[in-house]
Amino acid sequence: MIKTYTLFIVVILGLAIACEKSPNHHSDHIAWADSTAERATNLMDGRNPALSLRYVDSAYHALPNAGIGDLWKKYKVKATYYTYYKQDFVNRRLYIDSMFTILKSKETTYPYEYAHTLYTMANLLQEEKKYNHAFKVYYDGRNFSKGSLDNCSLSDFSNALGIIRYRQEQYQQAIPYFKQAYREVSSCSNPAFQYSFIQPQSALNSIALCFEKTGRSDSAIFYYNRALAFIKASFKQHPHKQDFITTARAVVEGNLGGAYGRLNRFEEAEKHLQTNIRLNDRPGFSIEDAQTGKTKLVKLYIGHNHLPKAKSLLDELESDLVSGRGKSSSHGEIWESWYQLKWQYYDKVGDLAGAYRFSKKYHAYRDSLDHLNNGLKNVDIDQVLREHDQKYRLSLLEKSSELQNTYVIGLSVFLGMALCLAFVIWLSYHRSRTNVKNLTELNSQMQQALSALENSQRENARLMKIVAHDLRNPIGAMSSMAELMLDDDNRAEEDRGFLKLIKDSGTNSLELVNNLLHMSGTSEKHFAKEEVNLADLVQHCADMLSLRAADKQQHIRLNLQPAVLWLNYEKMWRVVSNLISNAIKFSPEGSVIEIAIEKNRESVHLIVKDEGIGIPPEVGSKIFDVFTESKRKGTSGEESFGLGLSITKQIVEAHAGKITFESFPNQGTTFKIVLPEAGFE
Repeated sequence: MIKTYTLFIVVILGLAIACEKSPNHHSDHIAWADSTAERATNLMDGRNPALSLRYVDSAYHALPNAGIGDLWKKYKVKATYYTYYKQDFVNRRLYIDSMFTILKSKETTYPYEYAHTLYTMANLLQEEKKYNHAFKVYYDGRNFSKGSLDNCSLSDFSNALGIIRYRQEQYQQAIPYFKQAYREVSSCSNPAFQYSFIQPQSALNSIALCFEKTGRSDSAIFYYNRALAFIKASFKQHPHKQDFITTARAVVEGNLGGAYGRLNRFEEAEKHLQTNIRLNDRPGFSIEDAQTGKTKLVKLYIGHNHLPKAKSLLDELESDLVSGRGKSSSHGEIWESWYQLKWQYYDKVGDLAGAYRFSKKYHAYRDSLDHLNNGLKNVDIDQVLREHDQKYRLSLLEKSSELQNTYVIGLSVFLGMALCLAFVIWLSYHRSRTNVKNLTELNSQMQQALSALENSQRENARLMKIVAHDLRNPIGAMSSMAELMLDDDNRAEEDRGFLKLIKDSGTNSLELVNNLLHMSGTSEKHFAKEEVNLADLVQHCADMLSLRAADKQQHIRLNLQPAVLWLNYEKMWRVVSNLISNAIKFSPEGSVIEIAIEKNRESVHLIVKDEGIGIPPEVGSKIFDVFTESKRKGTSGEESFGLGLSITKQIVEAHAGKITFESFPNQGTTFKIVLPEAGFE
């Protein structure tokens, strides 16, 4: 049941993203706000959900200096209440608008909060049947997440787009979105229950549902069994979520039973459907899903002439529906199935009058449901996304045109200055041959020319930084589009080869652009510094690069002593990232990379040691030169642009530090950075 999972995912998604921490939330009370939001959510699940609002207002009244992130979580709790516990579109929109208002101009500071606000707004627009606008917001949210967030958040938007396709009954088009969501969440390192359990098994179940809807029952059974295996392996990992995991298992059991029924494998279908009913048909579990399982089992019994069993289940199901037991958003669909099954049952036992009566009720009910869903089914999501993508491309072209004009103007100015300088030098040379007295004047002119050249170089450096910065977005978009196109399994191999070439070229270009961006300002002695725990910085950087090391079966071993220094966090992050990346790049598969921090009275030593190919003796200190000719490819063919160590040396020296290395060919390299204990001010 894909609707059941939609509700679970949206509710828990709010908690998962609300708990994300940003290094820029200095004014927020993160632990307090998370605890308050969790307590309010627990109150919503009680007998009087409205208590959660009074609790939140009281708690925040006692916190007069709430930060932006704190207020966002407060509004998120209230929006959740008016979404799931008291369906009130006016108040729901009011609090979503408040979430947008406090994040205005702070989207990059609070990327998780902003992405989830877009997601929440898209859900509201969809329920208001403003489908075109909803699709646009989903699309904007995914584009924003690509540039700001990790695969966990990307999987949320991929899953949402898949659900939209599913609800439009475009099951074949939904499959790539669900597969994309599963790939993204599988590479996501967030340990939250949403991403470690709910999202993966939901994506597998949704893929199977789409295959089943398109008549490919064998493929559906394969993915249902994958989902069941994943769920059963998760019981020990999440001991406090046993009821939720049991409910999820029951849903997949019911879907698997239905798939076996389509293949006329009676015994297997009956076993799984009975398991579904046994697990979910009880208080605290998904009774409405058990009712769906009963409709599938009745259909199985009618198809195999087990009519007494079918009659008993139909009567039991009617009693549930009339009493309102387990009533949910899928209640209408279960009534529709019940009318159809009663019609089929009476037809099977030869009661034509009864069959006709329930046939009329079924078609009337079906027409009513179709009318409700027509708004979504009639929306051409492909056209909406194409139009929005065209606008996005147009904006990129306009920026590219502006960049080219700026570059041409800058180049013209540079050439003009170069010509002027050449003329001054020529004139000064001829004057010096005839009049020694004019030597002083010539020197003055030369000094002016050199000053102009220095100003030109600084301007060129600034222009290079602008060019490099503005190139990142189009190159990133190129790589992302190529990656999405590669996910199409129906694409020809020749096309896939070209797309992979585009993707790899884009990735290499982004690395070069990032290096060019860091070339400017690395030697400045007055860039902003702060107190930084170098051990925390190294630990975080190693965690971020561990996936890249894992691709080569490498292991990063840390031995870090705490060391608080006066540093520029971003610049020193680049230093550590460059050294670890190089160790990964130039080390063989299965090797160990050791990182250590050692302290003495006067300095702190950062040591990165690998077991790689080493640096040839003839290269020596040339590895620190800008655009050095000594650059080599990594052990797996990785590209190297020869800028990383040059940037690293400039940053270290700007911190009054020193970098050295020891290396032996094919035995490894050890880089050592020495920083003064008191930092550099």
